[in-house]
Amino acid sequence: MNQDDLLVIIEKIYEAATDTSRWPVVLQTIADAFGAQDASLSAVSPVAVPWLVAPRTDPSFLQSYGQHYHPLNLFWDRMTRVPVGTAVTDRMVLRQETLRASQFYNEWSRPQNYLSVMGATLLVEDQWRFEFVVPGKNAFGLEQIKLYDALAPHLKRAVQLTHRLQSAELDRAYSRGALDSLDRGMLMVDSRARVLFANQAAKKSFNAGLKMVDGVLCGTKPSETARLHLAIADPFNNGGRNEIAISRGADRAPLSLTVIPLRHRVEWIARQEQAAIVFVSDPEDAAGQRHQVLQQQFGLTRAEAGLVEEMLKGGDMPDVAARLGIAPATARTHLHRIFRKTRTTRQSELVHLALSPGEGVRQNGGA
Repeated sequence: MNQDDLLVIIEKIYEAATDTSRWPVVLQTIADAFGAQDASLSAVSPVAVPWLVAPRTDPSFLQSYGQHYHPLNLFWDRMTRVPVGTAVTDRMVLRQETLRASQFYNEWSRPQNYLSVMGATLLVEDQWRFEFVVPGKNAFGLEQIKLYDALAPHLKRAVQLTHRLQSAELDRAYSRGALDSLDRGMLMVDSRARVLFANQAAKKSFNAGLKMVDGVLCGTKPSETARLHLAIADPFNNGGRNEIAISRGADRAPLSLTVIPLRHRVEWIARQEQAAIVFVSDPEDAAGQRHQVLQQQFGLTRAEAGLVEEMLKGGDMPDVAARLGIAPATARTHLHRIFRKTRTTRQSELVHLALSPGEGVRQNGGA
């Protein structure tokens, strides 16, 4: 192979390193250069094959390789015994009689007309072996070994980069999944209040107090937006933590936002400037959850749980009854039933229980 053709393949290898969808085309180009029917990259252990790209191999054979035939591959077994980075052919590590008598050769290789093979372990990382293998009809020799030696450093770096990028993407997917499972809203913003990430709970707050205008986080009123943006842009002016209230109309409790800076700094190249995390607390959500806890743990009716919630806002029983639109006598009847169900005797004790129901259950011997 001439130098220009070699450089074209090397360039394609590095393109595939950051875009895994390019590996099939690159491997086909490499297979042609080796005079092979296919070329594969894989991450393997003695019992598992989590990643395998072999574009010209029948998908059903690829599946059967990962599920059954990998441990039976005598060439793979011998290849793992040579130093990492050293290319070998089947004739270098196996007697042909042994290879051709094996179950793997007769049930997997020969049906695909893969009569000869060469390969190498590119690197060992995170307990996985990353391997490059080319199968073909004809025996491989010194010319193919020489070509491998020219490509090996670039294949190694590219596969290493692919592995690390995939690991980072997997970590990010797990992190996003964990954040989305939180009941509390969480957003990540840059120093200009542009939203970089919002979990599912935070998204529910949009158009219900919080807004995104051209990707920028805003409040209901201009004054609230100004305070929010100031806290995000200069989060260190209050000990690295800022509390912002975002109104939602006269009949709704305001959202409570906590702005906390991210102090990590990248000294080389950073895609975003300084960032901050914004936690969103919705007191109405907290009230709803409290209703559920009171009903489930103490057997309160919806009306009784509503009375307890209204009591938390303050005032005497006539005030609570007025806010609920019921008669004071009805409110007192509800209260006596609540005392009996929660095993409390005073309103102050009931309020404490409502704010920490788990603790109250333990004290009262409930489930």
